[in-house]
Amino acid sequence: MPSWGIRYEAVDFQLSPANAFFGVWPEEEIRLQLDGYKPAAIFAGSFVLYWFILLPFVFPATRPTSEAGKKALNSVRDVHNIFLCVYSGIACFGTLYYLYTHNLLNYHDFLCAPLEGTPIRLLSVTFTISKIWEWVDTAFIVWLGNRPPGFLHTYHHATTFWLFCFVMNQPGSEKSGLVFNGFVHFLMYSHYFRSWPKALVPLITILQIAQLVASLTIYTINANECPEADFAEDANNLSIEFLSSYATVPVFIFFFVKFFINRWIFPAKKDKDAKKAK
Repeated sequence: MPSWGIRYEAVDFQLSPANAFFGVWPEEEIRLQLDGYKPAAIFAGSFVLYWFILLPFVFPATRPTSEAGKKALNSVRDVHNIFLCVYSGIACFGTLYYLYTHNLLNYHDFLCAPLEGTPIRLLSVTFTISKIWEWVDTAFIVWLGNRPPGFLHTYHHATTFWLFCFVMNQPGSEKSGLVFNGFVHFLMYSHYFRSWPKALVPLITILQIAQLVASLTIYTINANECPEADFAEDANNLSIEFLSSYATVPVFIFFFVKFFINRWIFPAKKDKDAKKAK
């Protein structure tokens, strides 16, 4: 049985052992594991569900028409943003606390020490699943916004779930996902709940770009630091599992940089384009 996350080879389905919820953290894996080609079906299915069903049909069809409905949705959105802000903070600071108290913040252990048999494993699994819950961000844009979400938003949400499934395959990139992405989302959802001062808002995008670059770097070098680990074979052989992340993260980086330039460096150009489109 493979030891690292979702793979296309045959493995058993295992989300978490039953006793993981009662303070007993077994040495066996707590991972999102599936057999055969089910992972590919789930990833393709989640992409199609989000991009071609929810986004163009379900979300617009369920948009509230009354002022009372919109007011109620605003309250629900507040709860959604508070929850994800708190949860992202737990993912980030909880992981950092565990790594610090177990002396795992040094370079080698951060990249190579697995999280099996620890409470952070279950946190990592739920963090990956939360990438599906974040689709509700899109629903609120459609329900309460004046314009449809752009390509960066839609591509990001359509692919982040299966990206994180593969990020879990390497302990360095898994930890960086929890810490870096958790921290950025902690800030981002606090801004969604109550807007930050305008001068501070670009910081969120800057940190988003920085965490993507840092996480991609860690993902790329992880196998070199841990050559004897199971996941190193996938990376060294450039398996489909390993290469799949390069179809997403570089795209995110490019469009986040483009977004930052268009919004904060040359905002006038965006205004001119909007006027031409009218």
